[in-house]
Amino acid sequence: MRPEGRLKQSRILMLLLAMLALAVACAWLVFQPDDPKPAVSAAQQDQGACSQSPDPAQARADDADTQAQATPVVTLTEQEKAAAEQARAAETAGTQGSAGSAPAGTQPAASGTTGNTPQTGASGSTPKGTETRRPPTPREREEERRRTQGRPALAERMSRSPGASGSNASLAKSPVQEKWDEQWTSEGITPPPMTPTPVTGKVMSEQSREGLGNATVHLMTFFPLDGIAGGPLLPVVSELVTDEQGNFSGEVPASKLVPQSFPVAAIGISWDSKRILAAQPLTVLEAGKQNALGIFWAPDYPYTLKCDARQFTGTLSVISTGEINPQRVHTLKRTEFLASFPAFNVTAMQAQPAEGAPEPGYAQLIGTWGTSVLPYISLRDGSALLRTQRPKLASVVSNGGTGVPQQLPAPFDTLVFTNEAYKPIGGMVIDSEGAPISGAVVATQGGAIGHSAVTDVGGWFFIDNPDEKTSSLRVTHDQYIEVLHATTPGNTDLRITMAKHRPRVRLHVTDRVTVAPITELTVNVIGLYPWGKNKGKPMPEAFVNLTASDGHFVLDWEYEIRSVTLEKLGYFPKFIDKPSTTEELPVELSPGRNLEIQPRNYSAVEQTDRWFPDANQGPGIYTAWSHHWIEYEVDFGDAPAQGEQGGFFDIVLGCTNRGIVDNEYRFSVDVYVDDVKKKTLTIMADSLTIREDRASLGALSGVHRIRLVWTNDKWIPDQLDANIRYATLKFLEQPK
Repeated sequence: MRPEGRLKQSRILMLLLAMLALAVACAWLVFQPDDPKPAVSAAQQDQGACSQSPDPAQARADDADTQAQATPVVTLTEQEKAAAEQARAAETAGTQGSAGSAPAGTQPAASGTTGNTPQTGASGSTPKGTETRRPPTPREREEERRRTQGRPALAERMSRSPGASGSNASLAKSPVQEKWDEQWTSEGITPPPMTPTPVTGKVMSEQSREGLGNATVHLMTFFPLDGIAGGPLLPVVSELVTDEQGNFSGEVPASKLVPQSFPVAAIGISWDSKRILAAQPLTVLEAGKQNALGIFWAPDYPYTLKCDARQFTGTLSVISTGEINPQRVHTLKRTEFLASFPAFNVTAMQAQPAEGAPEPGYAQLIGTWGTSVLPYISLRDGSALLRTQRPKLASVVSNGGTGVPQQLPAPFDTLVFTNEAYKPIGGMVIDSEGAPISGAVVATQGGAIGHSAVTDVGGWFFIDNPDEKTSSLRVTHDQYIEVLHATTPGNTDLRITMAKHRPRVRLHVTDRVTVAPITELTVNVIGLYPWGKNKGKPMPEAFVNLTASDGHFVLDWEYEIRSVTLEKLGYFPKFIDKPSTTEELPVELSPGRNLEIQPRNYSAVEQTDRWFPDANQGPGIYTAWSHHWIEYEVDFGDAPAQGEQGGFFDIVLGCTNRGIVDNEYRFSVDVYVDDVKKKTLTIMADSLTIREDRASLGALSGVHRIRLVWTNDKWIPDQLDANIRYATLKFLEQPK
């Protein structure tokens, strides 16, 4: 081959080698790590993994199972410590540069070197850190979720909600008796009886799953006027503010006389200058006692309700009072009560609506109530209440808004306020001898909205605007058995007779052996239906606890009594059929078996490290884990002899909750006898007061194993925790 040919081949080969080297260099630059963090040894990675915050759910599940293994001790060199510290400082300050660069003015030491100058590779660049990126822990994921769905996101969602009303001040009353009396007297109202009542609770957001801090709680309590439970009510609003975790506490005035067919109290919530909950009834408020009201879930999404008021004229507005019917509020306080809720104007018929505003005769109400219970919506002309109605759920829920970019769902059909000419109902309530009965509560039945009136000293009542679908009147009085009287609107000369007085049974109960008076008694009452298709038939059994220091008891009952069974722990029960209401009945209880067990004295549990007895030898025991059984060995004694009553037993379980849960939450506890499921008890969760439920276990004698299994745990880390505490356990012997 000629020299020119060899030279040409050599040049081509050198060119190919150069291109290959360039490709390798580019690949190395592309695939090297981007994050210039210092190298971390395997020992350091192990230590970092051990120091991560544990998953809250896993931490709770392992709380009492086993002890964690000891974390290995790892020794770091001074250079490793310096490199890690500089990397953390750079991340905090946000001064890391692009790939391969170091924070300005620093030279981080490289792991495994002794000099101050970092080592360089073949290309002259600084080696980059080799720390392995780990997935976020459950706690870190929860924190990120709260950051994106927590209070900032909630404030954004609620930006269209109505503003919080500032009119509660006129309804505020001091729980101090002297000031209370003075305030009511100055308003021309006889002060209703008041009991200062301490309350605690918590407000949480369902979406953000955290407490709602700095929220205003409007706690509404209702007082029957002139001591008539079914009559008009006087509202009082006390405002409490939540802490950063959403907890609130304080003292409010409460009524010992519970309003009839109406909540004893209600709660509203304002947050971030927005009224996000109108009024939600409270299921329990015990006057004079500490009340743990539980957790209230603040609605997270506002939505709209279109209201049609074209049949009315005047300066109109619509108001939502949530689940509270404002018609039961006394007329002297109704205007102030409605003014404490946000109002939405109805566009005047003659007006030209602005862009995005409702058309003439309509209003667009924005609310945040739940759709499980239909809200009360009132139409008002100035300060006068015209109509109160409830909307119907829409068959198709739309996302139509009000013509503005941010759309809100509309879960209800358009609410049409009708201006039909209603016919009044009136008449007189009398006793069996024709004498007038004053103070009787007459309430309409059958319509969507109920109305009521109280008879005057002559027994007269008048209802001027009953619902057109009213079909009957329910009449109640504290001295008579209630009656139901059929009628229709337009009847104004009714005569309603309350023929039967409420039964009043007087009992003198003693121990048959010692003749000592019995001071505590449980009475199982079987009443009779006063009206309807079941009139005269037995009602479901009801239980009442009575106390008397001298053994003389009085049982007042609102219905006719079919029978009573007297129960006392440690005695055989006493059954009385059709008890007399005219004379005191002497009753002797025979001593029997005392079957009361301290729950801490169990015979077996599924896992001993998941059950925690009360401190200082208290009677109770609690657990934080559901579906873990606890068992008791109970000797029910011999079967009763022929002709002797007894041998049938009811279980009575009392519980409290160690923690804070929804105010509607109830424990569900399955009861087993010798591994056979018998009943399920449902017990309201209360952090302060022991709540009970009972169920029949049938005939039992001899020794049996009674097993309890709590089945419905509820828990959110650091926010909500249901921990059942078995406080009392009794087995009451029954005659049959």
